[in-house]
Amino acid sequence: MYRLMIPIIGGLLAVVGVSPPITAATTAKPQATAHPHREYVIVIDKMQYGPMPAGLHAGDRIEWINHDIFEHSATARDGRFDIDLKPGVTAHTTAMAGTTAFFCKFHPGMTGTLVVK
Repeated sequence: MYRLMIPIIGGLLAVVGVSPPITAATTAKPQATAHPHREYVIVIDKMQYGPMPAGLHAGDRIEWINHDIFEHSATARDGRFDIDLKPGVTAHTTAMAGTTAFFCKFHPGMTGTLVVK
């Protein structure tokens, strides 16, 4: 007789909406870990690019500032960007994933590399 009651009780509990408790482990959804976009600055001074920012991510904004007395550029070898910077001028680019070598087209000995995740 008990064998008959167990399925009946289980069926009644399902009909009235009683279900086992749901734990956080069964309902947790993976959280997106979006990287907040940041701004980094590269200063050009004394015929050289300042230190390259570490931790760049795609979508981050890069501000290029020419503090030198000469006109310079930040020209990507792969064509991603080509910025002319007269003395005292500031310009911006948006970082794209990958490794990008760049140089100054007015002073080809000036070079740098951006590493972007």
